[in-house]
Amino acid sequence: MNEIPKVISDLIARHLNDELNDQEKQELDKWVQQSEDHARFFRQFTDEEALAATLTEYETSKDIVYKKIKESVSFKKQADKKIINIRWFNLRRLTAVAASLLMLTGAFLWWNTQEKVKTPVAQTIRDRQPASHGAVLKLADGKEIMLDEAVDGAVASQGNTRITKQGGLLSYAGSNPGSNVLYNTLSTPKGKIYQLLLPDSSKAWLNAASSIRFPTAFAGTERSVEITGEVYFEVKKDAEMPFRVTVNQRATIDVLGTSFNVNAYDNEDALRTTLVTGSVRIQLLEQGEQGNGVVLKPGQQAQVKYLHIEQSITVVQHANIKNVMGWKDGYFNLDDLTLEALMREVERWYDVEVVYEKGIPARTFFGKVNRDLSLLDFMDGLKDWGVRFRLEGRKLIITGVQ
Repeated sequence: MNEIPKVISDLIARHLNDELNDQEKQELDKWVQQSEDHARFFRQFTDEEALAATLTEYETSKDIVYKKIKESVSFKKQADKKIINIRWFNLRRLTAVAASLLMLTGAFLWWNTQEKVKTPVAQTIRDRQPASHGAVLKLADGKEIMLDEAVDGAVASQGNTRITKQGGLLSYAGSNPGSNVLYNTLSTPKGKIYQLLLPDSSKAWLNAASSIRFPTAFAGTERSVEITGEVYFEVKKDAEMPFRVTVNQRATIDVLGTSFNVNAYDNEDALRTTLVTGSVRIQLLEQGEQGNGVVLKPGQQAQVKYLHIEQSITVVQHANIKNVMGWKDGYFNLDDLTLEALMREVERWYDVEVVYEKGIPARTFFGKVNRDLSLLDFMDGLKDWGVRFRLEGRKLIITGVQ
């Protein structure tokens, strides 16, 4: 734990009031540049607008807040995270209050840039944690296995196939389906994600609120699976047995060997297939095998709008791959994302219901944010964009945008 010298606290307070002379500016700049910790601390205390807003709010609670500051709960977990958008994480309500106290008292501040300080307000609200590994495996006989409760190792066998679990990965090993082809379904609820190694060694990553139905061993002339929600595939190449994905009983995707993402949530405006590598062919089921399918090249995205009476496939030539793959790579990519679209992701990731108190505000974002933040930490970052909210149990209420 480090102590902020009184001279530095005084300089920061004078900086906020625009009262530094040239020599004092040089002294403060020198201290800020001594380390990244100093620079981070300084950034947390130099948003005058946030200071003014929260000073009034906590005017009657200064002693309580100051005590919390001096307790110096460590910042370790926050510092260890890969911070992509620093401003997103640092403008915390309590640091604003601390800066207000700094200006008022010029007091010593105990601080440690290794962990976040929690506000008294946050203690009265039950936070929501980000998505974690968890899924339900439904076997051919209807038996269900809660994988987040199962121990690592063998969890079941289906025919000649052995099913094992290791952390957030479910693996199928076996090549001969025997006389009967057995089907399993892997499902993730909201707030859970999972990875699947299929019998042919192809890989599938399931986002929250998604499912995949597949045979326990592939046989015949093709490898067929069915999905809902959002799934990313890395398909093992086998020209003699092409890979086929049926999506929401709306479209099929034929694959040889490639990697691609399918987003088919019912509450999105379109079914989207985005090709990362290789080649895939998308075909609408209602048009049959004779319909006009679309072949994608890497970087392209096929879209099928849900609300169109006559279904057709539109191709986006240069899809934002980073945006599409953000969920798998561990971050929210906010580039050109509307508040409404972002809140749909939040609902699935944190297992909450989003309600708009005064209609859906028009707001577009940019940048990246880690997906390992708790819901309150994530939403506190949105305050910098003017988003106002409150959390009531599993209900996230958007009260407006300033």
